[in-house]
Amino acid sequence: MSVTSDPTAGIVVSGGVTFVETADLVAAALVVGLAVQRVDAALVEARRAHGLVSGSLAGPSSSVRWVDGAAACYPGAPSLGGVPGSWVPVPAEVVAARAVLLEEIVALTDALVSAEGILQGLIDRLRKAAGIYEEGESGAEAVVSWLASVPGVGIGVVMGMGVVDVVKGVATGHGIQLSRLLTGSGAYHDEAVRGSSVGIVRQVPWAGLAGTSSVGQAAGVLRGVSQSYRGLFARDVTTTELQGDALPAGFTKPVAHSAEALLSGIDVVYGKGNDLPDSVVSVEKYVGADDRATWVVTVPGTQLGSSTTPFSMTSNFDLVQGADADSTAFVLEAMRQAEIPAGEEVVIVGHSQGGMVAMAVATAATGAAAGAGTTGAPGGAARYDVRHVLTAGAPVGGASLPAGVRGTHVEIEQEGVSQLDGTDNPSGRDRVTVRADLEAQGAPGTGGKVPHGVPFHVAVLGRAREVGQPGLTNNLAAIDEAVSGQRVEARYFRGALELDPAAAARALTPLGAVGVLVEGLEESRGG
Repeated sequence: MSVTSDPTAGIVVSGGVTFVETADLVAAALVVGLAVQRVDAALVEARRAHGLVSGSLAGPSSSVRWVDGAAACYPGAPSLGGVPGSWVPVPAEVVAARAVLLEEIVALTDALVSAEGILQGLIDRLRKAAGIYEEGESGAEAVVSWLASVPGVGIGVVMGMGVVDVVKGVATGHGIQLSRLLTGSGAYHDEAVRGSSVGIVRQVPWAGLAGTSSVGQAAGVLRGVSQSYRGLFARDVTTTELQGDALPAGFTKPVAHSAEALLSGIDVVYGKGNDLPDSVVSVEKYVGADDRATWVVTVPGTQLGSSTTPFSMTSNFDLVQGADADSTAFVLEAMRQAEIPAGEEVVIVGHSQGGMVAMAVATAATGAAAGAGTTGAPGGAARYDVRHVLTAGAPVGGASLPAGVRGTHVEIEQEGVSQLDGTDNPSGRDRVTVRADLEAQGAPGTGGKVPHGVPFHVAVLGRAREVGQPGLTNNLAAIDEAVSGQRVEARYFRGALELDPAAAARALTPLGAVGVLVEGLEESRGG
């Protein structure tokens, strides 16, 4: 019998539900569990009935003789003295009726087996919907997790598990897939990041920031080191709107009417399939039938191919440690230039670093510090009505959102990037995380690639809809409703760092280069 694949395989959704809702889901799972027990009991009886009718099981005394499970004959009328008469053949219609009965019992048994599988799948779906579906670690996995968290050891553990997975791929006929060096150790990335961060901070113990995690402290150290490069450029990011000939000929960003389509739009601003320059964000306005407006801000991730991008590793370090970043300032300035009214709803969509930027912008523009000014600079941002942040492949576990702002986060265990925060995402009434293990049983796999690209996350979100988790359902419904109207405006902005000639000249001297490095490390400790 064929078994329908489970589109939710490997997906766990957490957050966004109250205790009462979770309890209701668990109670429903228990009811379905009782139904499974009853189906099991019926299955036992059906199999017993088949054995009795086929003759493979000994049953009550009968006047019918069966030979090797087949009907042979039955006794005729008894002779005088009660002695059984001669045996005569069983009529053909009895044999035929028995065969039909056996077929019906087999069909019933198959149906019960199928029903049991469906009910077990429903239990798994209910547990996933309640956010309590997790695979337990074996003893060996627990040991590896511990080793991965040991400073100085974690990277070796991750690489070792990756090599094992590469060998496994060769043994199973997939050839040498170097991507497995990363994807094969996905279960231990969080621990390795935490352990490595502790190791970095120990090298510069005075660089730790009170009240921040070891990951945030390590990011501060790395940010200080990177200042020797960032210091070559002017402090502010130059933000330019792309219009007319500055846009590729015939360029248009597809209209999006769903959360999945919004995520797909990130690849458009990445310049995939078009000739957009690097470091572009889009700001779009949708208007619904009730004339309610929603602004969508789409933010790409790190752009290592550009030396002047605000989406740099320096910005990554700033964002992880919770500091003001060039990429955050750029997006806020783009929103200011787009003239988004203070009272109209805003949805921010981001991938990788762009997801961290989306969180930071929501906090700067909607949190308690918002409204302090009208510039695009963090700490003095104009106030916007950010309603939702949608992220993909972004390490946002250390970031928070202002009250009333919904967050929907899509992460993949094998991608390596969303685990760089070294922790799980917080769960709350408005904050939902979809986490997928693409190598879980029944899951689609990675296809020999590192699944950090946007299409992987779009596919995961589409499959996660079928889990039916209330928090995710509510969040996605809110996003879909927000962009259900007509798009009436689409604008594009590019951010760039401008070289500071004086700073560059200073950095070219040995003494100046050392001075910039020291200043960066001093800044990383708040001094």
